[in-house]
Amino acid sequence: MGLGAAGLMAASVGLAQGVAAGPMPQVMQKDGRWALMVDGAPYLMLGVQVNNSSAWPAMLPEVWPAVDKLHANTVEAPIYWEQLEAVKGKYDFTVVDALLAGAREHKVHLVLLWFGTWKNGAGHYVPDWVKRDNATYPRVTGPKGEVRDTMSPFGTATMKADAAAFAALMRHLKMADPRRTVIMVQVENEINAYGSQRDYAPEAVKAYEGQVPSEFVAAMRVKPGTWAEAFGAEAENTFQAWSIARYVEQVTKAGKAEYGIPVYLNHSL
Repeated sequence: MGLGAAGLMAASVGLAQGVAAGPMPQVMQKDGRWALMVDGAPYLMLGVQVNNSSAWPAMLPEVWPAVDKLHANTVEAPIYWEQLEAVKGKYDFTVVDALLAGAREHKVHLVLLWFGTWKNGAGHYVPDWVKRDNATYPRVTGPKGEVRDTMSPFGTATMKADAAAFAALMRHLKMADPRRTVIMVQVENEINAYGSQRDYAPEAVKAYEGQVPSEFVAAMRVKPGTWAEAFGAEAENTFQAWSIARYVEQVTKAGKAEYGIPVYLNHSL
């Protein structure tokens, strides 16, 4: 039996017996190779993903039989900011707890997908109190001054609210999931601003026309200067990617400060 199979068996036995998990899930590198470690052993993820809006408790009875039929060991399931914080500052973990209970019953692990500020390049899963207040929680401004259907990475208030909600989620997981049913969390989903290469709001334009931050110049090994001087034809795309990355980094740090399980990002190019 290989280490991967042994890790799967150990995880399944632990979940079945209802005992607390051992080591924290982590991504490790050894001898030039990477592995996701679960319960101290390499974990081969045989995953299935729940549809975007199917992680509600009323829909889950249809999800678990499909998971069993596919013999998956891991379920990727979304957590919706709009549901978790429908009222500003009040957190509802009903969906999270339903997923935890179902996963334990069916002896699978979870990877949670945080549908926060972005999901498929749009802000459709932000709470209503964010959607209705564009002055406080701005959307991307397009090249012709139009308001796009995606949240701006320069929305400081949005970032702080998202970071607080994500931190609350991770804090809840640390308390409610001592078995380590959840082995990883994705921060945001397919981040982009479809229909506009970058944000053209005044704050974003000022940043774009200014100097590229020195730490980014060093990381990208380019000559100092404005974004156009440093990156030429790729300046706008690079600027937008940097803008998003600095935003998501703050959300991620807030969550990791509460609970240190692995997190990752997927980005729509």
